[in-house]
Amino acid sequence: MLLLTTPAAAGVVLFVPGSDQVSSVGVLDITEDQHGDMYFATDNGLSHFDGADWQITHMTYGKPGSGLLNDHVLALEFDAGGHLWLGFPDGLQWLEDGRYVTNRDQQLFKSLDIHELLAAGGRMWVAAGTAGLHRYDDGSWEWFQPGGPGNLGCTYVSSMAIEASGRAIYVACREGIWTTPNTDEPVSFTPLPGGELVTEPPLRIRSDPFGGLYVFNTSTVLHFSPPDQWRTVVTSPLLTPGIDIADLRVDAERTLWIATNNGIYAWRDGKVRDHLDTGRGIGNNAVKTVYVDSQDRLWFVTPENVGYYTIPRRSIPGSAIAITTYPVPPYVTPPTPPEESPRITPSVSFQVIPGTTVPQATGPLDGILDALLAFFRGLLSR
Repeated sequence: MLLLTTPAAAGVVLFVPGSDQVSSVGVLDITEDQHGDMYFATDNGLSHFDGADWQITHMTYGKPGSGLLNDHVLALEFDAGGHLWLGFPDGLQWLEDGRYVTNRDQQLFKSLDIHELLAAGGRMWVAAGTAGLHRYDDGSWEWFQPGGPGNLGCTYVSSMAIEASGRAIYVACREGIWTTPNTDEPVSFTPLPGGELVTEPPLRIRSDPFGGLYVFNTSTVLHFSPPDQWRTVVTSPLLTPGIDIADLRVDAERTLWIATNNGIYAWRDGKVRDHLDTGRGIGNNAVKTVYVDSQDRLWFVTPENVGYYTIPRRSIPGSAIAITTYPVPPYVTPPTPPEESPRITPSVSFQVIPGTTVPQATGPLDGILDALLAFFRGLLSR
C-alpha cells in the first residue's frame, strides 16, 4: 500500500485511487463500523479501509449474493445489529453473514433510487427517489409518501439526521426541514419550528453530537436547538470571502470542520482556529466531503484523492484543538536561573504585568531590610 505523505504535511495521509487503495474519488457517502474500519460508497464500488489495507468490492455477474448490485454506490449505513446497508440507483442491499441480500421490490419501494440511509435505534430510514421515505422496523416496512398519512412534506430527501439523544428524526429537502419523534408511536412529521427562516437551497443537515442540528447551504451554517432556538454559527465571508461551503462535521471537542472550495476550516468559539489547504498537504483545495471518525481522523475527499488529517488535541480536558493558524501566544514568565536570583519568601507579594516594569516587593521584608541598613551604617560610622 502506498501512503503519500510529505514532511510539510504533518498529520496528513493521502490515498490515490487505484486497485490497491480507494477505488475512486467519486465518494458519495462514508461510514464507520464498530471496530473503527472505514467504508466509502463510490461510483466505482465499495472501498473498505481497516487502518492498514484497502479492500474493494465490485458488482459480480452470475453470482447472486457475492458482490454488489451495482458499482455505483449512493449510500451506506450500519444498523443496530452491525449489518452494512447499501443504497444504489436501482435498489437496496444489506450484508448478512457474509452475503449481500438484495431488495428491488417495486411494490415495496415506489422508487428504486435509494440515495440516503439513516439508522435510528433498531429502525432504518430509507430515502427513495422522489417518493419520500420508507422505514424498516423489526421485519416490516412502512412507506411515508409526500403529503400522505405521515404528513411528510418532502419529495426528494437530500439528507437526514438523528438528534444526539435519539429522540427525534430530521429530514431535509427543497421543501424545508421536517421532524418526527423517534418513538414507537405512529409517525407524524411536522415542519421544524422556525425552519421557514431557512429558505435558500440547497439545504443539508448534520447531527450535532452535543445536541441539536446543523443546517447549512453554500453560504451559511445555522444551529437548531430543540424546541425552537436558532443561531447563526458562521457565514462563508467569515472564513474567506467568495468561497462555498460543501460539507461539515463536528469533532469530539466541539470544533466544526467545514469543507469548502478553499480547503477545510476549523471553526470554534467564533473564530477560525485552523485551515488545511494545499500548503498543508491535502492535495487539492476543492474539498467535497468531510467525516470525523472515532479515532480523531478527519477524512476528506477532493477531486484528486481521499485522505485524512489526524486532529491534534490539547491536554486540557474538554478543550478544543490547539490553535495553529491564528496563534495568540500568552505571556510566559521566564524561568528563574539557578543560584542567581535571590529566593523570595512566601510573605512577599508581587505581580508581573507584560509591558510594564516589575513593581518593588512589598511585605514584612521591607522593615527587615531597613533595620539591616541602619545597623551597617552604624558600624561604618564608628
